[in-house]
Amino acid sequence: MISKDRRKILVFRLGHLGDTLIALPALHVIRTTFPHAKISLLSNLYPSPERIAPDQVLPKGLIDDWIRYESSDTGGGLVEMGRLFFVLRRKKFDTLVYLAPRIRSTSDIRRDLFFFRAAGITDVIGHLGFESLPTQVDGRLPEVLQEADHLLNRLSVSGIPVPESGKGKINVAVTESEQRQADAWLSQRVTRDGFRQLVAVGPGSKWPSKVWPEHRFVEIGHRLISVGLLPVVFGGAEDRQLGTRLISSWGSGINAAGELSIRLAAAALLRCQFYVGNDTGTMHLAAAVNTKCVAIMSALDWPGHWNPYGNGHVVLRRSVPCEGCLLKTCDAEGMRCLREISVHEVWRACEKLIAPAFSESAYPGDTSARQCVASQESCN
Repeated sequence: MISKDRRKILVFRLGHLGDTLIALPALHVIRTTFPHAKISLLSNLYPSPERIAPDQVLPKGLIDDWIRYESSDTGGGLVEMGRLFFVLRRKKFDTLVYLAPRIRSTSDIRRDLFFFRAAGITDVIGHLGFESLPTQVDGRLPEVLQEADHLLNRLSVSGIPVPESGKGKINVAVTESEQRQADAWLSQRVTRDGFRQLVAVGPGSKWPSKVWPEHRFVEIGHRLISVGLLPVVFGGAEDRQLGTRLISSWGSGINAAGELSIRLAAAALLRCQFYVGNDTGTMHLAAAVNTKCVAIMSALDWPGHWNPYGNGHVVLRRSVPCEGCLLKTCDAEGMRCLREISVHEVWRACEKLIAPAFSESAYPGDTSARQCVASQESCN
């Protein structure tokens, strides 16, 4: 059992919105294990305005301080690293919790640990237990541990008690005030009489290789509307035009892309029956408020690695010869892994998550729509 006598802890975690959310189970464990310590989160801040900072996401009380350094996807510059080095030396942390992503190379890990130890932090947790990603077996990549559980396993190797796989606390703790604000925003935009249920749609991504074709989202939206569900498009400001085009095609819907803060988006997602869309930060945000997901996953990563966390989600993914490419833009197979996921398959997955309590009174009065839920074949 690890000693809890730590007073100043630095947690190192890189990445974007999804990376921060996936670290939530580990952050909750750290706070529970060291309830009296001052916990600071060190993460990179991207210079582009659409990037999400951790203090826009995390619930109050989980960390006490956020230390940021400017970087790109390839790392920070020497001047910025020098500035950070002296900041860390001055703060005199006694413990580092190393939550670098699983995909971090061995040389990068060694370099990171050298940097932190040179900055005066000699007690390290979470740096052991890295599992390399496996190669293909019989032409397919084997499923791997979800990233959140991988982080928990590394804490366990350091002697910290952790929950079993899939049972970590991934919770952004939406407040009553945030829920009231989100409800007010939604209620002002539900203009079509008869809609009683909302469904979240995530059609965008910062990685083009993760984006299911737009015309297929058009078709899915029409089917959702036909059974009385009102689509709410989520995403960043860069997804707003896409949301506008979809809603124009559907004839109904709410465009929340770029309109809500991350925490208000979480509160709005909590009001949705389920999420359907790409592998994005929005998908992980939905999982963090226990909204089930129909996740349309490209094969650029290993199966299971970035699935929405928790139980009850439906993950759609195709195994293709080039899986595990890690390409931001697909220039090999023309997005084959996503093109092979059909509208019919996504709709079937959506049907599984339409609430059983979605009764006749929830529909806008169209009996043919009610029949479509029971037997979609007759409505195609």
